[in-house]
Amino acid sequence: MKALERLFKRATNGAIALAMGRSERGLRPDWRERTYRVLFLRHDRIGDMICSTGILRAIAQSHPTIKLDVLASRTNAPVLRHEPYLNEVIVFDKKAAGKFPDVFRELRSRGYEAVIDCMVTAPSTTTLLLMLASGARYRIGVADRGNDFAYTLPVPPREHADHIVDKLGTLVTAFGMQPTAVDLRPRVTLTTEELKKGERAWRGGEPPRKNLRLLVNISAGRAHHYWPDDRFELVIRSAADRFRNTEVVVVSSPSDRARAAGIADRTGARLVADEGIRHAMSIVACSDLVFTPDTSISHACSALDKPVVVMHPRDFAKLWGPYQTEGRAIESATDSVMGISAEDASRAVVRMMESLAS
Repeated sequence: MKALERLFKRATNGAIALAMGRSERGLRPDWRERTYRVLFLRHDRIGDMICSTGILRAIAQSHPTIKLDVLASRTNAPVLRHEPYLNEVIVFDKKAAGKFPDVFRELRSRGYEAVIDCMVTAPSTTTLLLMLASGARYRIGVADRGNDFAYTLPVPPREHADHIVDKLGTLVTAFGMQPTAVDLRPRVTLTTEELKKGERAWRGGEPPRKNLRLLVNISAGRAHHYWPDDRFELVIRSAADRFRNTEVVVVSSPSDRARAAGIADRTGARLVADEGIRHAMSIVACSDLVFTPDTSISHACSALDKPVVVMHPRDFAKLWGPYQTEGRAIESATDSVMGISAEDASRAVVRMMESLAS
């Protein structure tokens, strides 16, 4: 089956290469001379979008002539709702294959002159199709990833970059910048009303208290990031026993609400049923410390400068750990976070709380 998939992908990429025709490889526009409509393709997960916000900001602000749009997925588009440097966010549902012709026609009608492939760790056939659909003359992507035939402006990979943000950072070189000279930190803009809503979630209708706020997220989108309820409960109890003034809030995805309610009930924590990623980020913004498996919540901590303890499967922390924020990554000795004991996680959380309290 895998061999057939590879064969199909090779054939599809060959057809896309033919459709793109001969590219003017290496031709670089003078971004300063006039307005350029640029499309950044980021149609995947919430965490990927959050990690890309620093690169988006750098590109959009590199020249006043850049008019930057982002093609996002239904799930990650809300991340960009209030980013002032963007022109427009286009929502693309890659599961709705029947609508692809309409999407492709719309992209072509917008007159994009440059398109950016965000996939810096592995090639994507869907992204190649979208690049083709855009009709952009300048196609930008990271070289040596298997899609070089598609790019007119291949940029060199940052071979010594470990974190995904730094790997993405090489894309700014196509716009005349050096990644080391640009602030690539993820940032998400929350409105005053969103921050007030996050504060209300913590207060729960009570007057504000001067407690240390520990936010525990129990959900993750992938099976190898699942961690059992009893281990979350031990971490919560250890934190509450060590710091009596700790206020613990538990959040989860809608599908894990019953689990989260049980954990909160058995530990004396409080369940908050957030209303989506922006509400969840506002709750993060009003916390003091976050404990979570590797998921979008951990990247929200980087974007909002919040201390975090994150659990990762083996070899994931360098690529997806906290970025330029106070945090600690606990890495499993296995390919699943199940390899992390409740005792190890508790020690990491308590040490971080001690640091915050000192």
